[in-house]
Amino acid sequence: MRIHVKLQLTFEDRAPAGRNPFDLELTPGATVARALEALAIPVSTPKVIMVNGRAATPDRKLAPGDELTVFPPIEGG
Repeated sequence: MRIHVKLQLTFEDRAPAGRNPFDLELTPGATVARALEALAIPVSTPKVIMVNGRAATPDRKLAPGDELTVFPPIEGG
């Protein structure tokens, strides 16, 4: 199954050279945690995870064509 991935800010270095956003091939039924593993992003690393524009957790199952966005927590005000 193929998903679309956007890595932002400090996570951009995990994208394939010169490609961001990009597609990622995963086994059917894969979770966000499996996608993070494939991208060498530890689940324990602080991050914001979005799937199709909505907040998601590492245990969320992905479907073909989903868009996964990962970025660091943002503070300020």
